[in-house]
Amino acid sequence: MPTIDTALWLTAAAIIALLVLSGFFSGSETALTASSRAKLRAQADKGSKGAQLALTLTEDGERLIGSVLLGNNLVNILAASLATALFTRLFGDSGVALATLVMTLLVLIFAEV
Repeated sequence: MPTIDTALWLTAAAIIALLVLSGFFSGSETALTASSRAKLRAQADKGSKGAQLALTLTEDGERLIGSVLLGNNLVNILAASLATALFTRLFGDSGVALATLVMTLLVLIFAEV
């Protein structure tokens, strides 16, 4: 059974990894919805495999947005849940409010902006 210190560090590492994933989902949403299909088509015609992949992904815009938002929500909810469990263990009942405040700030600063 892991010690409290090990569990604390593993939970913190998981929260950080989930925040990185949240940033990835947010960045992907911005990049794929703001991209110019004409420019992507021109790059794909020149042989760019990345542009061809982006064109394929953006063909069904609703499905793309739905998938990205679902992934982003899942990682944000999981990160918030882990943070609540961690902060409750460390700070007792006030850990819930503290986790809410900290995770809101972290998500807004590092994953959404």
